[in-house]
Amino acid sequence: MHTDTITFWNTGVPLIILGVLGWVLPRMLVADDTRSHWSVCIAVLCAAILLVAASAAVLVAFDFGSYVHALDMGGAILVAEIALINAALFAVAWVPMLLLSWFNMAQRVEHWRGRDLSMEKDV
Repeated sequence: MHTDTITFWNTGVPLIILGVLGWVLPRMLVADDTRSHWSVCIAVLCAAILLVAASAAVLVAFDFGSYVHALDMGGAILVAEIALINAALFAVAWVPMLLLSWFNMAQRVEHWRGRDLSMEKDV
């Protein structure tokens, strides 16, 4: 980032945004009553791809001053390339939340499957 100090606004807010997205985004992509681990896995993979793009967008939005020279030199494609490369550093914020969300959704799938099995045995 182009600022010399780490503050709540240039570091904390982007990390909070990405952490919350890491928890919420996979849950938005899968149905609440799903009984399929496959659909949960696909939702988590799609969320990871979207989170890389969101990380790049947050990086550029909160630190646009660092990208002005790249925008002049190579245009928007160069800015996007640099932002995507640097967005990997933000994975520290969203990967743990994504994994916790995945674990929670997998437990929910097993809960629904167990409930279905107990209903079959009762009938």
